[in-house]
Amino acid sequence: MTLQTLVNVTNQLFHPLSFNTEPLSITLIAMGLIVLFLVAIGGMVYGLFKAVKAVPNLTTKQFILFLLLLAVGLVVVGILLP
Repeated sequence: MTLQTLVNVTNQLFHPLSFNTEPLSITLIAMGLIVLFLVAIGGMVYGLFKAVKAVPNLTTKQFILFLLLLAVGLVVVGILLP
């Protein structure tokens, strides 16, 4: 759903009340994006803490696999950034 579609739907719902819903729609979308961003950041921090705690207990094969996955992740991020 695009922002304009959401604005049109909310305007139709609140039209009888003579209430301008565009600022409300933009505010709700911004709050939703902020919550999604915070959840993503929290998940990354949690994953990093779990990885830091697990690395000293890994076997050699597991550590090499961890490094391989880390390298692949960095390459994927490097490709997606530009």
